[in-house]
Amino acid sequence: MTPGRAGQPSVVLVGAHGYGRGHLERLACLHAAGRLRLIGVADPRPLDAAQRALAGAAVHHRDPAALIATVEPDLVVIATPVHTHVDLALLALRAGAHVLLEKPPAPTLDGFTRLLAAQRDTGRVCQVGFQAFGSAAVGELARQIRAGVLGQVRHIGVTGLWWRDDGYWSRSAWAGRRWLDGRPVNDGALTNPFAHGVALALRLDGSGGDQPIGEVELDTYRTRAAEAHDTASARVRTALGTPVTVAVTLCAPEPVEPVVEVFGSAGTAVLRYTEDRLCTPAGDSTHPRTDLVENLLDHLADPEVPLLVPLADTLAFTQVAEAVHRSPAPVAVAQDSLADLPALTRRVATTGRLYRELGVGWARAEAYRWTPPPPPPTG
Repeated sequence: MTPGRAGQPSVVLVGAHGYGRGHLERLACLHAAGRLRLIGVADPRPLDAAQRALAGAAVHHRDPAALIATVEPDLVVIATPVHTHVDLALLALRAGAHVLLEKPPAPTLDGFTRLLAAQRDTGRVCQVGFQAFGSAAVGELARQIRAGVLGQVRHIGVTGLWWRDDGYWSRSAWAGRRWLDGRPVNDGALTNPFAHGVALALRLDGSGGDQPIGEVELDTYRTRAAEAHDTASARVRTALGTPVTVAVTLCAPEPVEPVVEVFGSAGTAVLRYTEDRLCTPAGDSTHPRTDLVENLLDHLADPEVPLLVPLADTLAFTQVAEAVHRSPAPVAVAQDSLADLPALTRRVATTGRLYRELGVGWARAEAYRWTPPPPPPTG
């Protein structure tokens, strides 16, 4: 497969509604700038007038397989429901296209393993849409950690305090589901809204995202009728053995932007990854962000430019997602019983103790524990 005229890669977008609308806007801008040619949009629903204007001359088709077979794109951008990610990415890779796949890449470890095998077999490139890794604040924090600004990293915490009403959980058939029509969805606070924070925390101590984590301990709860958890705490050991504790909720009465904190022997760093803001002993700073599609285009033009989020580097996150997938159904609790939830959530992340270890009445007595299986033998 060769790029389109003047070296511009041809691109198909799969999924133009919801989060996909943002991708359509960015692709339209890159098309106008001459960086790519948007040649197709696949979505089972019709495009509205604004979407049609953004798509321009691109072909619209309900069926992504038919569209990809017809136009043979260089790159496929996938922004569809989680439970469709694996099949669509496999389709694109086997058709010879590179892929930008929205996060999470797969709802289970099995799906991730199939994707990784297909990528290696086809020799195509797959970037995962963890946009937070495009922030230069992340790179600067990693640099300071390597330079010893924080001393020895002792603990990493993630705090997420957002509010999502009933409309969020009913916005689509897959929202808030653990399964749909026999297929794993694995939606929930840890695996979707706060997935960026989880993925970041597993790598900041220098652990590679492609390295297996240690045991996962989970506390999951729900206040809505949805199957999935809206409130959870988790404790994970990174590949280097650093404890990572995550506490997130979609029931915060006063939402604040999520935070990743790195606690070291010589100081603490606070990363507000949605705002590209970093506070460390070296000072406070705000940083630019690189678009992941543009990074992928740069990599395709020059392989010396590293991908920011290659598929292989999302193994550690997907192992946490697998623990959520395998865990029992979240404990149902009443919204009004979650007294002092913001303070409790911050305590989990800063102390390394799960909700159930803080003596709150609504927390389950036992955490769910899961250990990743050993990697398959090589050679």
